Amino acid sequence: MSKESVLLQLQENVKIIYHKAVDADKLLADLREQKKATFSQVFASDSAFKNHSDTFLPYVEELAADLQEIQTDDEDHYKKLLPSIVVKIELLFKMLGSLKANLTEK
Repeated sequence: MSKESVLLQLQENVKIIYHKAVDADKLLADLREQKKATFSQVFASDSAFKNHSDTFLPYVEELAADLQEIQTDDEDHYKKLLPSIVVKIELLFKMLGSLKANLTEK
């Protein structure tokens, strides 16, 4: 797969994650009002993310910044950052999916 194809696929994934994150953050805000969401951050401190928040959008912003960075940098930097971007995408998809699954079960 060419670098351009990979970047396009990553961009599509980030768009999907963004929309899911907006919805999830609204749900979290509702749960907080009901005192049902009391955690201080979505991901553990030792996760792939540098930033930590109790909502999803800051994580999506970090992911988007990483994606922007590899589009402008050289090939070596692209190869170095790509695995961490893929891990962040996987983490976000899993966590967003878990949140949705847990809320629909109740």
